[in-house]
Amino acid sequence: MRRIIFWLIASFPIGLFLLIIARYSLNVPWFDDFDPFPDFLREWQRTTDFASYIKLLFKPNNEHRMVFGKLAALGYFWLFGTLNFTFLHWAGTFFTLGTFAIFIRAIRQGNIPWVYLLPFPFLLFQLQYHMTSLWAITGLQHQPVIFFVCLTSYLLAQKRFAWALLAGLCANFAMSNGIFVWPAGFVILFLQGNYRWLGSWLLVGIVAVFLYFNGMQTLNNESSFGYFLQHPHETFFGFFTFIGGLFDFFPDRSTFERSVLPTIFGMIMTSWLGIVVVRLWKLHKKHALAPNTLLLFLIGVSTYLLANATIIAFLRPRFGYFVMLVSNYKIYPALFMMVSYGFYLGLFPLKRKWLNAALGFSILVWGLSFLHYWPTVSERRKTLLAFAYNQQHNGFGLGLTPNSPAALYVDTLMKYHVNHKTYHYPTDLVPALKAIQADTSLKIKPVITNQEDGLSIFTDDFSYDSGFDAALYAFLRSDSHNYLFKLEPNLYKGRNWFHRYDRGSLVLIPKEAIAAGKYSLGFVYVKHGQAKAMIYQPIEWP
Repeated sequence: MRRIIFWLIASFPIGLFLLIIARYSLNVPWFDDFDPFPDFLREWQRTTDFASYIKLLFKPNNEHRMVFGKLAALGYFWLFGTLNFTFLHWAGTFFTLGTFAIFIRAIRQGNIPWVYLLPFPFLLFQLQYHMTSLWAITGLQHQPVIFFVCLTSYLLAQKRFAWALLAGLCANFAMSNGIFVWPAGFVILFLQGNYRWLGSWLLVGIVAVFLYFNGMQTLNNESSFGYFLQHPHETFFGFFTFIGGLFDFFPDRSTFERSVLPTIFGMIMTSWLGIVVVRLWKLHKKHALAPNTLLLFLIGVSTYLLANATIIAFLRPRFGYFVMLVSNYKIYPALFMMVSYGFYLGLFPLKRKWLNAALGFSILVWGLSFLHYWPTVSERRKTLLAFAYNQQHNGFGLGLTPNSPAALYVDTLMKYHVNHKTYHYPTDLVPALKAIQADTSLKIKPVITNQEDGLSIFTDDFSYDSGFDAALYAFLRSDSHNYLFKLEPNLYKGRNWFHRYDRGSLVLIPKEAIAAGKYSLGFVYVKHGQAKAMIYQPIEWP
């Protein structure tokens, strides 16, 4: 009965999480998606020999080898003949569901009552890492590697070495930080006293890491070392900010303001881990740790998470301190919080008051994450639709600078898939496009300012609207070109940190994005599948 109650309660955060993916996922690539998916699939279609197929699967994309991401894209293509990014979002999500299942199984094998597991679904299935859930490349990097690391740790704790070795190899080739599965496994085997397996583990790990980096282009990490020497404090604090990233409840504030809570709680959580290490060492000295599969599992996962946080804090600050808090990394602090709570369950007497505190805390984190990140997810979908329109009709839009070599590469790539009917752009903006051609019922009084970098447009006639498709778009229309740009809700900068949006909406149309010529500047507003439009004024560009 308690098991049924647990799954009934857990189904709420899990179900809502899955519902949001189903609602807001778009079949649209973004930024880094092009190399591992559209380009990979194009080259696969042009290849005929087996050796080249294998080479394509293991070909690096920047510093990552995304074997499972490519296999997901390939599997869908074999079944349906197209490239579908919504399917890729779901493929990544299934790995996270698998991670959750491993956690629940490992905790239950520690004879922990079902009721004490309730914080886990609220900690994991929240929206802070929405850019992992709804961005194909990050979703099929981070989610598979986390799954395989957890699976490896679980199998090693169960002394199922051969299967653990296979899972470790999968983690190794899921993405670059998968190589940290080897030190995680080393710690588990050492604590078990399995020195015979330990030697084999080290040998296979060394070979796997060598193969991972063999033939990979330079990653330019020497500049990260130079940056570290000049700014060592950023690496020090960045580690704690990254670990405590789940406390980033105010994503629209300045980087410093956002970083305060995560850094403080990252330090608290690391201190808690120090207490845990002391307890674990005492158990090890008493030879009571080796048979405890739950604690060994948690030790393996936490070793991986700490190694990953260390390398992120070392390599990434040169891109800006905000990287410690980017959405596509937030699944790691969520996992760290789960591991921290798991150590409490495995090491300390279970008390109802601590369960109530943990459950209340996890629901608070879950609730604040939805409050602040659901609007971001909704607005991103609407913005991506405009980007996809410009990519389809103007050769830019999906994350790259217009008229750059990279934009030309993407334009050529997307046209290839459209022409071969292996990709289809979304049609959600059809009502808006029809209204642009005929409707004149929209009333709006924008403030238009010519700036050095483009045309700034602001209006207080339309503000943030939580409607699924509710959005205001600006368009530039001529005989040969049509451009579409979504106006973004005006962010609130006042004292109330729980208030996200102020009155009005705005957009900056970059100068380099628009071909020179005479245009009609207009606006179109979409809501509930209906659209109203207006022509505001003629304009000459630039």
